[in-house]
Amino acid sequence: MNEEPTKHLSGKKSFEERVFARFDAVDRMFDLVHIRFDAVDKKFEAVDARLEKLESRAYDTKPIWQRALAQIMETGLEVGEIKKKVGVIESKVGVIETKVAVIETEVAEVKTEVAGLKTEVAEVKTEVAGLRTGYAGIKNELTDVRREVRHDIKQNLELLLKFVLQDREDIRDAEDKIRHLETKLA
Repeated sequence: MNEEPTKHLSGKKSFEERVFARFDAVDRMFDLVHIRFDAVDKKFEAVDARLEKLESRAYDTKPIWQRALAQIMETGLEVGEIKKKVGVIESKVGVIETKVAVIETEVAEVKTEVAGLKTEVAEVKTEVAGLRTGYAGIKNELTDVRREVRHDIKQNLELLLKFVLQDREDIRDAEDKIRHLETKLA
């Protein structure tokens, strides 16, 4: 079998291109087989024509028959070789069909896995959208709490300032009373 088509295969070509290249090689091989069968048919036709010609002339055909038998034997051997080659081709095609079936099964499994991954990605997207919504809600709540805390702190600071100012006045009054008492005592 001619290995010409397989020399050019590389890992860069897709599986389908490689398979079709192999089928093209098989087609070329069958074309060669057909050409050889055509040649055999032509030889048989030539032998038949010669035999008819000899019979019509009534010649002694023994040497011709011997040559014809030799050619027929040779043709039979060629046909036997062709049958062997066709058998080899059929077995190789069977192996290719088996490999293609395995690959188809693997591709179906990969498709199933990809579909599962797509479903999981969709679920994750839904969860992320929910988290974003939750985050926005929490952010709004935190903003509200911050406003309330600022307001409460401001009120507490104002209240503290009021107490400090009152305490300051009370301290000044106490200091004035102490000075007043000290001046009376002195």
